[in-house]
Amino acid sequence: MKKPVVIILLVFALLFVLAGIGATLFFALGSPGSMFNPDLVSVTAEESKTLKVDGPITLKVVDDAGSVTIIGADVDSVEVEVVKTAHAPTQARAEAELKKIKYDIKQSGDTITLRYTVPNIQTNIPVNVTSPNWETVDFIVTVPNETTVDVDAGFGDVSVSATDGNVNIINDFGDLTLQNIEGSVTVETESGQVNASSINAGSSNIDLNSGFGNVSLEKASGKDILLDSQSGVLDMTNVRASGKVEMSTDFGDILFNSGSANSLSVKTNSGKVTLDALTVRGALTAKSEFGEISLKQVKATSYDLQTNSGSITVDGASGKVKAHSGFGSVSVKNADSATLDLDTQSGSVDFEGSLGDGPHTVHSEFGNINIIIPADSALNVDLKTDFGSIKSDIPITVVLSGDIEKSHQTGTMNDGGPQLTVETQSGSISIQAGK
Repeated sequence: MKKPVVIILLVFALLFVLAGIGATLFFALGSPGSMFNPDLVSVTAEESKTLKVDGPITLKVVDDAGSVTIIGADVDSVEVEVVKTAHAPTQARAEAELKKIKYDIKQSGDTITLRYTVPNIQTNIPVNVTSPNWETVDFIVTVPNETTVDVDAGFGDVSVSATDGNVNIINDFGDLTLQNIEGSVTVETESGQVNASSINAGSSNIDLNSGFGNVSLEKASGKDILLDSQSGVLDMTNVRASGKVEMSTDFGDILFNSGSANSLSVKTNSGKVTLDALTVRGALTAKSEFGEISLKQVKATSYDLQTNSGSITVDGASGKVKAHSGFGSVSVKNADSATLDLDTQSGSVDFEGSLGDGPHTVHSEFGNINIIIPADSALNVDLKTDFGSIKSDIPITVVLSGDIEKSHQTGTMNDGGPQLTVETQSGSISIQAGK
């Protein structure tokens, strides 16, 4: 009975967090005088500036309110387009406020800095709600391909594409989009999605983080690759790491399809884990407090799969396979020379494949256990059930007295070998001869 209570408490906690975010956005952005007030009049003005450069550059952008778009191109200058927007109850006042908007564009050697700061701002949230307006400045910047990017944004989306250099972005409220990047990537948004594709970090790392939002990475390579979200789905496709891959979310599913890494660690407190077509040269760890874990065509030297509530399914595995579920079935099939540690408190356990070095343990508190292994498997076996039957297609040379139908059988198969211990308190045990 404790599990449902925990789930309910987690759901309420998430609702309170979301309610707090909504209240913050309402009072900070939706209050009278903000740009989300439909009664306000908005006016815009566009300005531009060209800066000559010689060779690779570093672009730094500080923008408290407004979007930032950075585009790499085969150019020898930096083109800065600026869109200023002001809001006010009347056209005249909006135009007056527009003239007050100030931003800076500075060039020092190979470093260019764009800066727009909002007056009367604390912790990146406008607090002067008595002001009838809130201005924004959007930067659209075309840079040489060889550009290092450093962005510190407050409210607004940030996009970077086609640059050859490291990218570092910190954003409070807004989505982050990255495409065709050659270099390390480190990005973080407190509230917004992160979408990255075609990233080649070489021997450097890729680190994508969102406080409240989904994080996706597609067609990427690097050393260590890290995805993190407090509340959002993590999704990777066609990603290869020469080092480790770590994916962690408090509330959301985790998906990783087609890729490789030295090691893989995924964790979600509430969500499904789906891994498909992966090569892990070392250990694989996958944990979910409340959710299913599914692996298909995932190769690793060892597997550590754990969920408190949900099924575990593994299609294709070799080496050490540890799969523990609190409430859910455990199924491992198409295994090759696997060393088993399979356990569930409530659910069936199914295994199909060949066994490697032991010892092997298969356990269920409440559920049947079905094992399909080659007919020539040589094992020492200890089979026990408190309430159920035991059946084996492979002859067992009994060590203890009794026959194969008894509730506890100890003996050998094919003259013995690694230890196989199978136990269920309430359920039947079946061992079948496979190919």
